[in-house]
Amino acid sequence: MDNLRFGILGAARIAPKGFIEPSAATASVEITRVAARDSARADAFAIENGIPNVSPSYEALIQADDVDVVYNPLPMSLHAEWTIAALRAGKHVLCEKPLAANATEASAMVAAAQETGQILGEAFHYWYHPLWARVLKLVRSGTIGSLERIEGRFNIAISQPDIRWNFETAGGSLMDLGCYPLHWVRWVAGAEPTVVSANATVDPSAPKIDAAMTAELAFPDGVTGSLQSSMIAGDGEEVIDLQITGSEGAIHVENPLAPQNGNTLTITTEGGTTTGSVDAGVTYAHMIRAFADHVVHGTPYPTAGDDSIHNMRVIDAIYAAAELPIRGT
Repeated sequence: MDNLRFGILGAARIAPKGFIEPSAATASVEITRVAARDSARADAFAIENGIPNVSPSYEALIQADDVDVVYNPLPMSLHAEWTIAALRAGKHVLCEKPLAANATEASAMVAAAQETGQILGEAFHYWYHPLWARVLKLVRSGTIGSLERIEGRFNIAISQPDIRWNFETAGGSLMDLGCYPLHWVRWVAGAEPTVVSANATVDPSAPKIDAAMTAELAFPDGVTGSLQSSMIAGDGEEVIDLQITGSEGAIHVENPLAPQNGNTLTITTEGGTTTGSVDAGVTYAHMIRAFADHVVHGTPYPTAGDDSIHNMRVIDAIYAAAELPIRGT
């Protein structure tokens, strides 16, 4: 095929910066239509973002003949329903993170992709930036010796009202923010963790929602890890970083999430400390290109399938350990 034609489900805030604008860097990607529950909002979104067609419903979009791939940035509570529907309509799907409201839904989504022969990818965009490849290479090469501990944090203030504060839309700091440091820690460890403990901070106005979450993880071979997420971070508390400690040194990454907005990679060993940045474009553009190449050429797209299911299983286990209900239940 000459172009992959994408349809967008919903007029989500993340879509322009997270998909529409960076897709321009991949010539083989074309956005043909959008649909939203509010038709007026869909019309305005299409005009603002230069999308030529508006479908009257989500169902109409996933059935459209000029759509090869569906981009799903809907609330997490709707990921499974509309991703599975799109797959069964013969469309590939690029779904925003986290893939589902829980691991059961994630497993059903992956199974639907396998059954239909369609491709389902999760939009963990950071993974496709050269900064992340550099971090993994440093760890795997033994630069800091044997791996001992990995700590990820993603703390930013999110004011209410917002769907991320609603249990019905599968909200919570672990879902929207913490899924990233969990993903970082899992990939650095190269293994799946068990949850040792978890503690949630709960706002009385949203009793099922983790305003903040901390979790302690254990990996094989004695490696330990932790993650922290918070939607109530105040001045001086907002941070996005990753600390990796080994037997012979350490690696610290400031802003592994969106390095295009500024990043710092610090490596400390017995030989000294080096600090610099990896400036290599926008994470979303790298991801879209990787996904398009995967669909057309079969090149690897690692944030999919079992990886997505495993991430959701740990999220479910963290909620259980923190004595909060699993999302979507």
